[in-house]
Amino acid sequence: MLSITELAAKISDCGAAKVVLALSGGLDSMVLLDLLCQARKQHVFQLQAVYVNHGLSADAQGWSEHCQRACIARDVEFFSRQINIERSANIEAAAREGRYQALASFVDSATTILVTGHHADDQLETLILALKRGAGAAGLSGMAEQRPFAAGSLLRPLLSSTRQQIQHYATTHQLQWVEDSSNQDNRFDRNYIRNVVAPLLTGRWPAFADTARRSMQHLAQQQQLLDDYTEQALLLCADGRRLNLEALTQQVPAQQDLVIRRWLARYKLNPSSQWLQTLRQQVINARQDAMPQLVLGQCLLRRYQRQLYLEYHTTLATPESGLLWTMQNNLNLPAGLGELAVYQTPLAGRQAMQQCEVTIVFGQLSLPFKPADQPHHKPLKQWFKRWQLPPWQREQVPLLLHNGALVAVAGYASAISTTEADCWLGWARN
Repeated sequence: MLSITELAAKISDCGAAKVVLALSGGLDSMVLLDLLCQARKQHVFQLQAVYVNHGLSADAQGWSEHCQRACIARDVEFFSRQINIERSANIEAAAREGRYQALASFVDSATTILVTGHHADDQLETLILALKRGAGAAGLSGMAEQRPFAAGSLLRPLLSSTRQQIQHYATTHQLQWVEDSSNQDNRFDRNYIRNVVAPLLTGRWPAFADTARRSMQHLAQQQQLLDDYTEQALLLCADGRRLNLEALTQQVPAQQDLVIRRWLARYKLNPSSQWLQTLRQQVINARQDAMPQLVLGQCLLRRYQRQLYLEYHTTLATPESGLLWTMQNNLNLPAGLGELAVYQTPLAGRQAMQQCEVTIVFGQLSLPFKPADQPHHKPLKQWFKRWQLPPWQREQVPLLLHNGALVAVAGYASAISTTEADCWLGWARN
């Protein structure tokens, strides 16, 4: 069982000035409340407790009052929050997500930690649930003892303590807690595992929870190693929402999928294994002259010249007529195409300009254009092809005309040399 000194040390190691306890009134969180009250005598920190009412039980108000009385008796600041859960959804998942959203507002600084009462038995249940859904190493490694959360972090100090140890502590210290009758409802997966599956496993093999936890720790270490190598590979392959397929093929096949997953995760996308297989077959390995695409959520994955592009699944309508711009102030472009600005100093990505009144147009790819560092005029579409700009992006690029002539292609090139320039054009894309 976690000792008070160990708990105080964990909080100190987190650099916490404020500790927020997720307090349900149940056995685990009431024991943690008692431990935290004693730990703050060894390491000074502000302690708050938050009860989240999911609106799913008629007893919820009574549980909130129980928590409030316990906090008043211990001189702990108490808060109660009400959330609404969509009953037609996965209630377990919706309740968990809603609870963490409510708690996130209390974790408002880097020196604030959220503390929850998850313990070793919960970890075993998490492992079995992960096996049920076919999770990989990350899912099978279970809950981390500490991870980033909101503006601070989340700490689960009881992960090495069993439910039996926690109950022994509660009875020894004469603590009072509430029992949620819904915990006996085996229609919920976690309850079924807790009430039926886990007792069978530990009844046959008493050390099963300990050995399973050890396996989860091994998997967590391996996952950390995978993460480190994958992040290094991603640095070689990714440039924002573009993935270099030539660089990707230099990785071993198993690493390639991990790189793609890590790249998509940056944009909160989590594809299935079947979707990744389809991406490989229909997009990455399509014939060279094809420009295939594949939908993922609100995004499109497109390939062009050995580059994989992640695009938001929207159609940006560009204005039909030109926009006049005196270059005195920044210009917000229509259709979510970003902003044009004029600068007095050159930087990478800015084009040399002379300040004058220009007309901004889009999609006129047949206009003749000669970049200042090139000897001949060519139609703009040929320059776009040389710059390897995907066809679907070409009509979204702002074109600057002066006296009817194309003088600059925002983000790419200018007809004005650096020696002739008196300002510099920048395009901030959305």
